[in-house]
Amino acid sequence: MTPSSTDPDEARELESAFGTIRTRQSQLREDRRLAELALEVVRSLGNASEHQSVLRTVAESWTGDPDITLAVATLLVEQSARRGMDEPIVRDETPAAWAARALEATLAGLDAQSANDPVIAGNLHATLANALRLCGPGRDADARQASERAIELDDSRASWWSDAGLLHKWRGRFREGMGAIEAARERGAPTKPTLWNLAICATGCGEGEVATLAWRDLSLPATSDPSTQMPVVEGLPPMMVRVLSRPSPTDGTSEFREGVGFELVWVAPLSPCHGVVQSPTFRDAPIDYGDLVLWDGAPVAQHVLADDETVPVFPLLEILHRGDERRWPFVAIERKEGALERLRTTLPEGARLFVQQERTVEHCASCEAGVPHEHQDAPESHDDTVTEGTRFLRGKVVLGASVELEAFQQAWEASLSGQAWVASLPTLYEALRETKRAGQEHQAWRGIERKWLAQRTPA
Repeated sequence: MTPSSTDPDEARELESAFGTIRTRQSQLREDRRLAELALEVVRSLGNASEHQSVLRTVAESWTGDPDITLAVATLLVEQSARRGMDEPIVRDETPAAWAARALEATLAGLDAQSANDPVIAGNLHATLANALRLCGPGRDADARQASERAIELDDSRASWWSDAGLLHKWRGRFREGMGAIEAARERGAPTKPTLWNLAICATGCGEGEVATLAWRDLSLPATSDPSTQMPVVEGLPPMMVRVLSRPSPTDGTSEFREGVGFELVWVAPLSPCHGVVQSPTFRDAPIDYGDLVLWDGAPVAQHVLADDETVPVFPLLEILHRGDERRWPFVAIERKEGALERLRTTLPEGARLFVQQERTVEHCASCEAGVPHEHQDAPESHDDTVTEGTRFLRGKVVLGASVELEAFQQAWEASLSGQAWVASLPTLYEALRETKRAGQEHQAWRGIERKWLAQRTPA
């Protein structure tokens, strides 16, 4: 039950009760009935971030009571699960960490009989595995051990096998994840999420036939690609995936100069969980245009486009295959409008030119707290004016494997000869083994950046 599902009078009573409980946090450490009441009220109020201090007090105070520990840990795990599994862990003290400490202390204090009881110890270990999974990769070995111990105590629990599958999926152990999810399915786990996770893990470990059958069981018209044996579902719209990235070492102009953030890319889906990246990354990211990638099935954010349309954003799970394209960053100043578009018309077949529209989202407090929110476009510095009639541009050249470098070089240099724009593309000359020219291009890059930065800074 949440406040929105109660009448106004009941909601006010619950808020009043929680306010009273919060003023009695010292009493929570000793009064079992008050601790139980606190958990009931928090659950009824929706288990929000403002309830964390009370939950932490209960978690730290009742480790000798398995029932209370399990109840409060479940609420804390629920809170932590609201944040995307791809979110970086930026602090040690999280609801998942509080839950894990309480569960570990409770398990350590069990007598021999309780420690082998599937109801008592099994539930504690299963919840601990989820808490540790949400603590990040650094606790992976402990999470795996807790999960295996829970299943050892009672291997008939479908939910424990499902949770084991999630753990393996998020750590890239797709074959083990597929086995755990199949075990959950055999034990009656809910059909839809089980089939989704089965398809994802099967795709991740190259079991195309298993993935195809899972999509068909979900009533999706999946077929098998004869060349790869991987699933294909025709007619899926373009999708957006996010990937952690850092500032590019070659870019001194980004609005995001420091720290880790999420960069958003478009993908052309081959199935609901894998496809080919169709827009380049502009920061230091593990994926780029042309890569075949795998993503999770549950969106972690909504992205707002320029026309106010929203599209779901999915978290990256794995790089299945690197694209064979050459992907080279450039900087430029366009002196005459349309210079870049004219270059595009002269490029050889298989060559593409992208101007950066920076879709980067810095890590934020709402992400960390698991509060539902939307991510909008970051400032787009490629449209900043240098002087009247000019534009500063950042972008990327993408060349297919069949493009001859000399043909591209000819088109690129011809576009610059008319002085309609100036640009630096060092990697082209590195690929051509023209060392001296590559060095000049690096100097030109820094010069273009300095000119832009100087003229956009108020005197």
